[in-house]
Amino acid sequence: MSASLLAVGALSTEFKTDQGRFRAVDEVSFSLEKGRTLGIVGESGCGKSVTALSIMGLVPSPPGYIVGGSIRFEGEELIGLTTERYQSLRGNRMGMIFQEPMTSLNPAFTVGDQIGEAIIRHEQVSQAESKRRTIELLRRVRIPSPEKRYDDYPHKLSGGMRQRAMIAMALSCSPDLLIADEPTTALDVTIQAQILELLAELRAETGMAIMLITHDLGVIAEMADEVVVMYAGRVIERAPAAALFASPQHPYTIGLMGSIPRLDLEQDRLAAIEGQVPNLVSLPKGCRFRARCPFAVAACAESDPPLIEVAAGHEAACLRAPLEVA
Repeated sequence: MSASLLAVGALSTEFKTDQGRFRAVDEVSFSLEKGRTLGIVGESGCGKSVTALSIMGLVPSPPGYIVGGSIRFEGEELIGLTTERYQSLRGNRMGMIFQEPMTSLNPAFTVGDQIGEAIIRHEQVSQAESKRRTIELLRRVRIPSPEKRYDDYPHKLSGGMRQRAMIAMALSCSPDLLIADEPTTALDVTIQAQILELLAELRAETGMAIMLITHDLGVIAEMADEVVVMYAGRVIERAPAAALFASPQHPYTIGLMGSIPRLDLEQDRLAAIEGQVPNLVSLPKGCRFRARCPFAVAACAESDPPLIEVAAGHEAACLRAPLEVA
């Protein structure tokens, strides 16, 4: 873990609500090296985005609080950093692409001003140099007529162009770590493919590490070197991408794989994981997935299983792992 660019250990983040406290991220651990892509996958509400916000120091407090664990970026502990130090890292060494670019971009400022702000803040360059670099960034992320788009407001850009502008903003100071939270959500498939291709090219060019958050296993298969699967706030499987797709070892991951449409099979309807995610305010005893699990046995109601190694570099939190799945 010490050689990793990012090392997250037993991270726990809680929120206070009218219904009570709940742990949105529960002892989550993973690491990410330079030049690699880590995919974090799971359905809505599993804790993916809260994990990213915790790393970036952006959990709204109140009602959210990091209550335990460690986040180390190039060996520096981020939990407990001063606001000033965190601000010096965000947008400079650590960049983030947020889920919805229309709400992440300020409608009152031009695209050029918003991208250039980070360059001026972190690198103390002139307004003219900031504009030159911003136009070059817009060109780099393949926004047509970047000189014109520099002066455009966000509402004048298409969804795909706004997402590219967000990528340009995240890359403005050449970060070592880029967190991409659902970067292709709400985009049509052609634009999705272009955005993923762009991210892959930028990683190859700059050597940055990417933490890619998504619910789309197709995106994970295309982009990720390693995968973390989350469910109800916990990591329930962690493996190299090739191993995960070749032999998923948690029933939830198997269910996710089964829900992917396949051209080589005749399917009347897509497979679905029955049931609902448990209420995090009042979690059931035992495995959090057992009420939806076709492999569940009586022992699954006794304790929430820890991650165990089921193969080299492949961990799963299941009492019955390793699973033999046809």
